[in-house]
Order: sequence, then C-alpha cells, then structure tokens
Amino acid sequence: MSNLVTKPRVSIGMPVYNGERYLEETLRANLAQTYEDFELIIADNASTDRTSQICQDFAASDARIKYLQGTVNVGAPGNYTRCFEPSVGEYFRWANVDDLPALKSLECCVNALDQHSDTVLVYGKTKIIDEQGELLELYDDMLDLQEPRASERFLRCLKNIGLSNVLFGLMRRESLVQTALIGNYQASDINLIVELTLYGKFRELPGYLFSRRMHPGCSSWDRSEDSRQVAFWDPSKPRLLMQTWRAIYEYFKAVYRAPIPLSDKRRLNYYLCKKVYWAKASLALETQQLIKYKLGL
Repeated sequence: MSNLVTKPRVSIGMPVYNGERYLEETLRANLAQTYEDFELIIADNASTDRTSQICQDFAASDARIKYLQGTVNVGAPGNYTRCFEPSVGEYFRWANVDDLPALKSLECCVNALDQHSDTVLVYGKTKIIDEQGELLELYDDMLDLQEPRASERFLRCLKNIGLSNVLFGLMRRESLVQTALIGNYQASDINLIVELTLYGKFRELPGYLFSRRMHPGCSSWDRSEDSRQVAFWDPSKPRLLMQTWRAIYEYFKAVYRAPIPLSDKRRLNYYLCKKVYWAKASLALETQQLIKYKLGL
C-alpha cells in the first residue's frame, strides 16, 4: 500500500474575526459541498468570542480543516494572506464567515476552470441576503470578461466593478500568487480583482452560486466610520492616509509586473496617467491631509 499523501485540488481560505454569529452555518455550507477534494484553512485573527472553540470543534471532526489561531489582530488584509499562503491546491477561493456558497458551487467552478485553460477566475451569480438569510436583491456583477487582450479586460473591469463578490469565486493559485494579494489600504480587494484580469479571463456561470450577506457587522455596511475602517484595513496605524494615491500607485505596479505585451502596458499606463489627472482634486486633498497630520495640525 502506498504511503503517498495526495494534495487536494482546491484550497478554501476562511479569514475570521469574532464570527461566532454565522460561523457554524458557513462552515457547514462549505463542508457540505458536492465537490469534496479540498482543504479548508481557517485563519482566526485573534478573536475574543466563541470563534476559537467553534473552529476547534469542527476541525476535530473533519480532517480537511486546518485551523490557524492568531494571537495578534493583523487586520483583514493580513488575515486573508494568512489563510492563502499555506494553501496547496491548484485552485483557491476565499470564503467569508458570513457568506454562503451554494452546494454545487465548487463543483461547477472546478469543472469550468478544468475546461477553460485561458480563464483565471470563475464565479457564479450573486444573491444579496440580509441578517436572517432572506433575499434582498439579485446582483449583476457584470464581470464576464472574455476579451482576449489583457488591457481590454482590465479597463472593462474597472468600469463595471461594484461589490467585490467575484473575489469569492474560484481562482488559479499559480496566477493569484503572482499578484500583490490584498493590501493594507482601503478597497485593495478591488485592486486585486482588477489585477487578476492581467493573468486571464473571468468567466461567469449561469447559476446563483454565492450569497453575500449584508448586515451591520460586515465591512461593506458603513465605509464612513474612520476608526472602523482603520481597524479593518490596518490596525497598526492611527489613521488611513493617502488611500487614493496608494490605490493608483498599486495599479501602476500591477501593470509593470504583469506578463502582458508591451503594447498593453503602454495602453494601461496611459490610462492610469489620465486617472491621476481625473483624481487630482482628491489627490491634492490627501496630500494636504498628510502634511497637516505630519505637522500635528
């Protein structure tokens, strides 16, 4: 009998912080997938509620679960990275603790990636649900990006993207690892999605395979509360400064490192220069805010 241990084809990364309210329901939904060849890596961002006990109980009963318990809150971006880095699957997806995948979500997405080698990300249609799981709306992500040119996909993604639902689709790990992942600045999840278009096509599947839960505790609920945003994106800093500057700078870096033709790079750099011009008022304001902060005003 062989002692070789085969790697799972799919890795699911679940970042969690004080997620006891929906954690058990979400774990059951992920573990009940019709496609079973996966590992589930839970990264606990120093939770203070029952999250740790719930995760340990589930891990004890299902060998596919790997539970990583953090002792320091590293912010959401750091925790997303913590559950991605040890993954070994050919395909990867993140799973938020309050969102729900349909039972055939993995099966459908794996089949699609297997059939389309030019595709880097596959996702199903999205339902927006409330605290109790009741349907609020059917959301059209409009990110079925089949253009052969990377620059076309990049520009259409920037134009169409709203909520970051497709980030919870299934991705090729070999492509994802070449990106900047999710950074410690606001809306860096959008930057990551746009950057992925430089590595391949996005394919939308016809079924509703993902339910995004909107409730007062989720990060998308209220972006106006500065202290909450700091705690979410980078708790090591007292304030979030130069966020527009950082986002545009990261787009330039993404284009620079992408394995795309020089003609596409020139086109996108020209567009990003125009983006700097269009955002000049916001960029000037952020510069003033930084100067005042440094001077203690």
